[in-house]
Amino acid sequence: MKYVDDITKLFTRFGANAETYQEIQPNYKDFKDDPIIPALVEPEPSAALSPPTPTPPVFLLDEPQPSLLIGAPVEPVKNVVLSSPLLQPPPLTEPPASSGTGDRQRLSDLLRELNQVRRDGLPETTRKRTKAKVIAIVSANGGVGKSTVAAGLAKTLRRPGGRTIAIDLDPQNALSSHLGITRQVPGLIQLKEQGADWDAHRLPGFRDSECLPFGTGEMNDRRLLRQMMLEDSDWLNQHLASMNLSENDTVILDTPSGATIYSQQALDAADLVLVMTVADAASYLALDTMTQWLETTRRRAQRHRYVLNQRDDSRSFSRDMSVLFVRRLGADLIGTIRLDHQFNESLAYGRDLFQYAPESIGCQDILSLSGAVRALLFADATNQQGTP
Repeated sequence: MKYVDDITKLFTRFGANAETYQEIQPNYKDFKDDPIIPALVEPEPSAALSPPTPTPPVFLLDEPQPSLLIGAPVEPVKNVVLSSPLLQPPPLTEPPASSGTGDRQRLSDLLRELNQVRRDGLPETTRKRTKAKVIAIVSANGGVGKSTVAAGLAKTLRRPGGRTIAIDLDPQNALSSHLGITRQVPGLIQLKEQGADWDAHRLPGFRDSECLPFGTGEMNDRRLLRQMMLEDSDWLNQHLASMNLSENDTVILDTPSGATIYSQQALDAADLVLVMTVADAASYLALDTMTQWLETTRRRAQRHRYVLNQRDDSRSFSRDMSVLFVRRLGADLIGTIRLDHQFNESLAYGRDLFQYAPESIGCQDILSLSGAVRALLFADATNQQGTP
């Protein structure tokens, strides 16, 4: 057998190409033995190769080749090392470079899943709910007039034999001023514990409305309130149920802008969600985000409708944006409220706009919106009352 044949068979046996083999003369003048990684000794050309052991080889990936066996740069190949006659270990693979990021993402997904399981742990039929109709007013951004519309509905939605109660879930604590309540009184921030009597702290407002303000307190009080809401997704529902409201009563929830824990609790408690928006480009672009957010509510039978506020008919851009909203939302847009500066004037003077300027365009638009809300929430009750 020729020497060349031996080399060719050796390379072929381990999946390599004999053409990559280059023989060089070792230089022992500067050679220093490495005590940690013993160098592999090249067999003498005249020595006969011993039969290979049946133990399969171990392939070490991405390891540098020993310097004594490397000639000119060639195509990278896997190093071949004859293993000891032991069981072959499982192949080693390097973890991906983004394994830390992937682990964090998986952990985040699991936590969200557990949170959803906790939120949906109780069937809808077993949750204790208030008999009153609950309306949540939400928005993607601020300055759209949520508190103004919430107060307007609180003054116009009262049903015979029932009450209309506006509850402020916004830390700005502005809703009570829109209903003519100026004195500082305890609010949700002081009544956050379960068992607190919300009925005893309702305040009378304009046009027989009632209000439970958010209240004022220290920053630590707000943190405690948020923590209680985070730990108990049914916090608001339990408080509403403890008020012993009747089916003729209506609750209106004013919320801060965006996806906050306050607005999420309101979404989970509401029978109807009114999304406030204004006729500008930013609000129009936020519609998709708002739709995705509303889909997270656990009340699957809940209805969502939109209200376009502060439409300025004196500006062509505002009118054009209003047309885009109508085309985009269709029947889900149940109300449009024109810009009326008398809202701000009545708030500044502490007057009820429905008594001060009942013929204003703002009052007329609020009344129209109130009629649309009645048709959505109380249609079944009205039909039953009209049945002989």
